[in-house]
Amino acid sequence: MHGRHMKKAPKLFVIRGVTALILVLALSVCSFATVMANTVSANVIDGDQSYTFNMSSTDLEEILAQAEERGMEPLGPLDIAQRVENTTTVVVRRGVNMTVTEAGRETQLTAYKGDTVGQALLDNSIVLKEDDQVIPSQDTVLEEDMDVEIRRSCQVVVIADGKRMNVTLQGGTVEDALKEAGVTVGEEDSLNYELDKPLFDKMHIRVTREMKVKITADGETKEYETSAQTVEDALKKCGVELGEDDRVEPELTEKVEDGMEIIVHRVEVKEEVKTEEVPYETEYKDTQSLYEGETEVETEGVPGEKEVTYKVTYVDGKEESREAASEKVTKKAVNEVVLRGVAEREESSTGPDVSGGNGTGVSAGTFVDMYGNTVSYSSMLTGTCTAYSVPGGTTSLGWDAVYGVVAVDPNIIPYGTKLYITSPDGSVVYGYGVAGDTGGACMAGDIIADLCYNTIEECSQIGRRTMNVYILS
Repeated sequence: MHGRHMKKAPKLFVIRGVTALILVLALSVCSFATVMANTVSANVIDGDQSYTFNMSSTDLEEILAQAEERGMEPLGPLDIAQRVENTTTVVVRRGVNMTVTEAGRETQLTAYKGDTVGQALLDNSIVLKEDDQVIPSQDTVLEEDMDVEIRRSCQVVVIADGKRMNVTLQGGTVEDALKEAGVTVGEEDSLNYELDKPLFDKMHIRVTREMKVKITADGETKEYETSAQTVEDALKKCGVELGEDDRVEPELTEKVEDGMEIIVHRVEVKEEVKTEEVPYETEYKDTQSLYEGETEVETEGVPGEKEVTYKVTYVDGKEESREAASEKVTKKAVNEVVLRGVAEREESSTGPDVSGGNGTGVSAGTFVDMYGNTVSYSSMLTGTCTAYSVPGGTTSLGWDAVYGVVAVDPNIIPYGTKLYITSPDGSVVYGYGVAGDTGGACMAGDIIADLCYNTIEECSQIGRRTMNVYILS
């Protein structure tokens, strides 16, 4: 029994060992399968280099890090890495500097190796027309930093010597366009652009030839030769300075023509202070101490004074206008006070005394006025009459001194009496009026009436003349 058992023991040990080995191998296979199931294949393309490897992450930064571990050059400040759609394939684009010059202006752009110049320009929103020229050509492949020049196709108009010339150039300057048009510019000629100005499409280049102009300023007239385009430019080039208020004929913006005459008017605005009189006003007070028609000055009027500041405009030394800017009263005026009688006189039963002015009286009757109407009157006086005019003045009663007011002796013809006055033969007609003023000649008996007119010229109709004065009421 013992011997049998000793033979069976090694056999059992071997069986158990094989079983354990099989279990270990099975577990290893399962683990490897699990690891393989959680990995992805990544591919990084850098120009003509490609890096392929497996990894457990799809993160872009980790994919790039794995590629760098396998020898890829790290990304520079201009480089970019782009994932191809939603895959683990990554394309690295190496950036280069591209300096683009167009019409004299430089622009710094970023482009990428392997792209063409044309594609790089388009990616940077620079659109080219069919006739535009690019140096180097649009098909050139970028491998490093590059300078690119764009020469736009420009339709340019050159205006000179009364002609318009159309020229087409790819890039260039104003000087190039003039050469293409066959236009020569002299030292005294002028251009609306500098010679080195880059061309642009639809550009109009104007050549202005030297012209003769006459400029009158400060009392002198001089002749100049200039290529200025406007009056303002001509004055500057000829050394004529303008003051802030100066005036120029023609306008500063007017185009200069050969033989043009330019006149500068010197304008000076000054402030001047003058002392002026302040007129007094007349106040009237009614009083029973005087008869109607009588007046007496109670307080003499005294003019005041004021300082007036004027804004005075002088043109070429002569005063053109004067405008009051401000005024200040330095002395107040004293108003005149006039007493005006309101006491009634006792009426005489014998009628008015018409001895004044060699007058004669006629009893009541009728007459035909200037309008052909028959008018009744209470009495009529015939005597010497004169005429007067005080524009803007007033009568002794304070009335406006206008046509229709008649100065009388109120002792003969009471104030307020309505009158009709004409020459005895009807050749001179004053017409209707009202007794509303008096005067020294009337009160002295030299005349029976002084007839008020609006102007001195009208007074000449009367002069000193015998007239009929009809008393209507």
